[in-house]
Amino acid sequence: MDDNELIPKTKEELAVEKTKQLLRVVCICKGISLGKVLEGLSACETVQDVNKKVGTGSGGCKGERCGPRIKILLKKYKEHKS
Repeated sequence: MDDNELIPKTKEELAVEKTKQLLRVVCICKGISLGKVLEGLSACETVQDVNKKVGTGSGGCKGERCGPRIKILLKKYKEHKS
């Protein structure tokens, strides 16, 4: 652990970190961000529902790369919701 990890972050630093995280690409083939996937989770029950809603799983790999991650995100979303 470096010393910077012990220093509390400012609201601005936390906001920048959150924005960077939300902009991370989940679907490499289609360039779909984590933020877009998270927005689509609320109305979805399955990975296929998420794929239809946000466009993941329709790229060259047909969900081989992003599917497992979306499955985890959907599971965590459902657990948090209940």
